[in-house]
Amino acid sequence: MKGIMWSIAVITASLLCGCGSLLPSEQAEAQSPFNDYLDAEIRYSQAQPGKTSRSELFALGFDPLTQGNGKMLSFIDIRLMFVQANIPISYLPDGLVQCLEAKDRCIGYAFEFNKTDTQRTGSFWADVMNFRKQRELKGWAFRAVFVLVDDTLVHKVSNGEPNIRRNEVKRNPLGPLQGAGEFFSDQLK
Repeated sequence: MKGIMWSIAVITASLLCGCGSLLPSEQAEAQSPFNDYLDAEIRYSQAQPGKTSRSELFALGFDPLTQGNGKMLSFIDIRLMFVQANIPISYLPDGLVQCLEAKDRCIGYAFEFNKTDTQRTGSFWADVMNFRKQRELKGWAFRAVFVLVDDTLVHKVSNGEPNIRRNEVKRNPLGPLQGAGEFFSDQLK
């Protein structure tokens, strides 16, 4: 009898220790030709206003048709993006002024690439019973806008998050009963 109880205790402990791997995980990636943030930043820096052509920009990986995750911007889109009511046109960078003067000969491309990995961490039982849910998010995000006049790059701007690290904790003191009122009210509708 003592041997059976010992075996049950060992099996139970093994199952409980391995439960953390049973928590869900999630990966999200806006497909890109870049391995990571640094790769995107290096290729972005290779695009030179006044020198880089549209085909050279596409060769660097900033091609909305083949690489995806890019928006094609009209002259009006660019104007709305960069021109503010309280900022005089003369304050804008030369490339943007050149775009505004070129009107229909001016186009733009806006890209957003990211890769994130979300892991649920913490106690399996606290998560399953809805008492406490912990998530750890890691990844990167890179955004860039290119403005071209007559197929030549005249302005570029970028921003992003090279090293995303977030921890989220959601506590529900009532565990599985938390939100039950909302559930039942939704069922009555």
